[in-house]
Amino acid sequence: MCTTGALRTDTGYFLFKNKDFGRVRFEDRLVIEEDVFGIAGVKTWAGTDPDLDRFSGFSLGANRHGLLCCDSNVRTVPGLNYDRLTEIALREGTDVRSGVAVVERAMKRGPYVWGNLVLIDQSGLATVEVRGQQLKATFHPTDRVARSNHHVELGATSEDDDTVTTGPRLRSTSRRLRDARRLSDIFELQESHDQGDSGICNHSSYNTVYSYVFESAGASIFLHVTQGKPCQNPERKALRLPLGADWSPEAVLALQDAYPSSRVPAPV
Repeated sequence: MCTTGALRTDTGYFLFKNKDFGRVRFEDRLVIEEDVFGIAGVKTWAGTDPDLDRFSGFSLGANRHGLLCCDSNVRTVPGLNYDRLTEIALREGTDVRSGVAVVERAMKRGPYVWGNLVLIDQSGLATVEVRGQQLKATFHPTDRVARSNHHVELGATSEDDDTVTTGPRLRSTSRRLRDARRLSDIFELQESHDQGDSGICNHSSYNTVYSYVFESAGASIFLHVTQGKPCQNPERKALRLPLGADWSPEAVLALQDAYPSSRVPAPV
């Protein structure tokens, strides 16, 4: 189970995600290209054996145009992995509206596992709810939005994978996000336990294994990332993404060296 959201301020815009898994530790894989950066998604997100992980699409990422996108699970059903939609949005979209448009086209190819997407760019903010081959896109006029593990526009169901913690986490995230004004407020949100062990920082049957914030500031995009529960490891790596004008082989190597994971490179 994951908690996601986006925020725009006077100085830039942010996309955040706490990644929750069915085990206490996870090792990210990255896709690092000149035009796109992605943290690989996993079909087997609730699996306990890392040797059985099946990577697919992007769980979250950014592209050289400044588009940021992430996703979260709602209901595991037969279908294509919604992480593929996040990758499609970032590979083919140049802004929020074009990102939503390419996701809408991709949805015609077959049913997808239920999920939520959040997209933000220099001027736009949208959420996309995916339910099989049903899609509900909402373009938000506000400067902030949060999502957890149920559909807001399409409505929660009794068969969603999480019917207990997702509502309280969304309410907690939305409340904290209303008062957020800067990057440090997002960090505090990600470390919080308003519902105890099943809070935004999760210590329950699912565990927060990574905490991420993408920050677009000027011409560059930064990733603030910590491995493990952020309340226990509040020191984040601040990494400049080698996108567009920031691309170089040396910058890629520096990112790979600094990133907190033992299997950083994407599978060939």
